[in-house]
Amino acid sequence: MKLAVSLWRLFQKDRLFRWATYAAVVVLWFAIAWADVRLLVGFVFVGLGYWWLRRQRAKHGWLTEPEVDIDLL
Repeated sequence: MKLAVSLWRLFQKDRLFRWATYAAVVVLWFAIAWADVRLLVGFVFVGLGYWWLRRQRAKHGWLTEPEVDIDLL
């Protein structure tokens, strides 16, 4: 977990690391497309579905925890 946190901080602060990450994602994207186009299309649909669900959750408040009333008096 510490590795993920440190990489996320590095991604947020270091511009060169961020652009290198973007370039690596593009290379990986084309490598997957070269192997099988169905995987590429599947990843797009999964990503769009994830984006849509996050937007709907933020908009409508889905899956929010109910407030716990700890006032016993």
